Parts: sequence; structure tokens; C-alpha cells
Amino acid sequence: MNPSHKNTDPAAGSRPYMEEGDIGSGEKTPGQKETEEMIKEIPPLQPGSARDNAKREDETTPKD
Repeated sequence: MNPSHKNTDPAAGSRPYMEEGDIGSGEKTPGQKETEEMIKEIPPLQPGSARDNAKREDETTPKD
């Protein structure tokens, strides 16, 4: 039997399981660590930006 296509192991190019955190250990997985690093790169909001723009009209108008 001569296969027409080459069989490759999909796991050959993937990361080993040894890098993953143990389930229930509380250890962070590489994906969680990467996500935390990405979040740290986000600059903080400037004072008076999103929260001030989100105020409802009835909060800003004086009551009689």
C-alpha cells in the first residue's frame, strides 16, 4: 500500500503538556500569563473620560 499523501503528526509542532498548569493547583497556564501581560500593556483611562461621558442626563440637571 502506497499512500498518496504524507502523514504528519499534528502534535509535533505544538507545545508540550509539561508547560501547562496542573488542574486544581492554582498554577497559571501560559495562556493566563500571556493574557495578564497584555492587560498590563493597556494604558489607564484619563481622568474625566469614560465615566463622565456615561452620566445620565437626569443626574446632571438640577432638580426643582
